[in-house]
Amino acid sequence: MSSTPMIIEFSKATQNVCICLGLSVIFIVLLMTIPFHSYILSSIGKILIIILLGYTLYYNIHQTNKFSNNFNIYLWNDTTQWNPIKTNILSSYIFSAFLLVLIISLFNKFR
Repeated sequence: MSSTPMIIEFSKATQNVCICLGLSVIFIVLLMTIPFHSYILSSIGKILIIILLGYTLYYNIHQTNKFSNNFNIYLWNDTTQWNPIKTNILSSYIFSAFLLVLIISLFNKFR
């Protein structure tokens, strides 16, 4: 089986994650700059941001796990050499950790 379709699928998934993250950043900036006259409208915006970031985190972890399972790559318990695919998978997990920190900080700030 060729690895090209799996790499293309992972690339499209990464593009979707970037789009979701971009929308989240736009919503965060809008929420910070636009004065809301209603507490309810502000709360809905905050909930929308946290849900969008949560979905982005879930989607990124899911696609990374799927990608690593398709290549049968394990970061720590593998005897093969380090390669660009492992670097990509590790970078995706680090990005997920940063997303989790952002979600937690936004949740604490919005309470």
